[in-house]
Amino acid sequence: MEETTEATPLPDDVVREILLRVPTEDVAALFRCAVTCKQWRAVVADLSFLRQHWPEKAPHPSSVLGFFDSPYGYQWPLFISPEKVLGARRRSLGSFLVAAAPPDILNRAVPLAARGGLLVVRLAAGLLAGDSLRLAVCDILKGTCDVLPPLQCRVSQCGCAILTREDCCSLDGQQAQTPSTGYSAFFKVLAMIVGTNDQDCNLYAFSSSQPTWSEPRKCFDQVWQRDTFGLRIILRPSWATVCRGVAYWLGSYSTDHRSSPRCFTFGVDVKTGETSSTELLIPANQLSLPSFGRMLSVAGGNLSLLILQKEGLRLDTWTRGDDGTWIRTRAIELKPPKQVWDPVYVSILSGEKSRALFMSDAYGYVYKTDLEKGAMQDVTEEMFHGGLSLWVVPIEMDWPALFMSRLAV
Repeated sequence: MEETTEATPLPDDVVREILLRVPTEDVAALFRCAVTCKQWRAVVADLSFLRQHWPEKAPHPSSVLGFFDSPYGYQWPLFISPEKVLGARRRSLGSFLVAAAPPDILNRAVPLAARGGLLVVRLAAGLLAGDSLRLAVCDILKGTCDVLPPLQCRVSQCGCAILTREDCCSLDGQQAQTPSTGYSAFFKVLAMIVGTNDQDCNLYAFSSSQPTWSEPRKCFDQVWQRDTFGLRIILRPSWATVCRGVAYWLGSYSTDHRSSPRCFTFGVDVKTGETSSTELLIPANQLSLPSFGRMLSVAGGNLSLLILQKEGLRLDTWTRGDDGTWIRTRAIELKPPKQVWDPVYVSILSGEKSRALFMSDAYGYVYKTDLEKGAMQDVTEEMFHGGLSLWVVPIEMDWPALFMSRLAV
């Protein structure tokens, strides 16, 4: 009779060295390794291993970029990602949540903004009532959903920014306040509400450490209203961009009916709540060129502006220096696929950290854009199964945090 012997498990440090050799870009392979056995799962789920595998300043992406969309006919917002690590199928927002209280509160919700794994949605209960706004904050990594108090105001348009604890920590190291009872984590929501006309614009703030919304703050003073025409904050497709402790919206105005629109930034200091309006110091002959779309972004830690110019179908990147001046740091000629696309209305979608950039045209077709060569790949059917709606929000999640949430032991 042959004797059988059990295999001796490899020491944890040996397993760690083996798993560190899994290519960083092959995330699905690392997930498959993690579910092989309890020992490997524990090694992969260790935060120190994940940070070593994906160093924050490494040249390769240390985060996953996805999108939350509310396509017509679906009950919940859907998550779409070019990464197949979460499965090839589109997942509903509800599949990320342990519980949504009260039940079905997120039915027909519309995504508004995302940052650091937090997603702000507008609830259907507030879509039909013109004098109130209902929002909820979903923590995709923790699987929680916090419903905010109703905001009583007239709502024609709404644009939001979501701020994390890291955003709200002051430069001297003081930590953000602990959330009040009933909220799962610290967050702060800035809501830009447009009423009956574009200049009827108010800013509201809500913090999980406070019980109620702030009083409204007028976004435009009387000087702006007297000396400008067509003054407005561009809430779609340009949501707020957070850079160096300030949340920025993009705005435009004209000096009269015949002049070309000028651009400005409307900033809200994350710590103090103070607001500022600053005209973009970009040559007028550049801003006046006909364009398909504009979007604020962050490049190398600095605020930047992406402009899709009609002339030559060129994507320009303007970056703001420390002295407030803007310099064109990149100009690439786009090369659309052979099939006809309609750039009359373009949504430019990008993540907080990654260099991935997607464009959605007037028909909802989606194109992944190479920022080095300008090549555009049609990924509508491959990734998005027929296009995007107007209500689509990019969300970027840190890989280590995502692994910790999925493989915690």
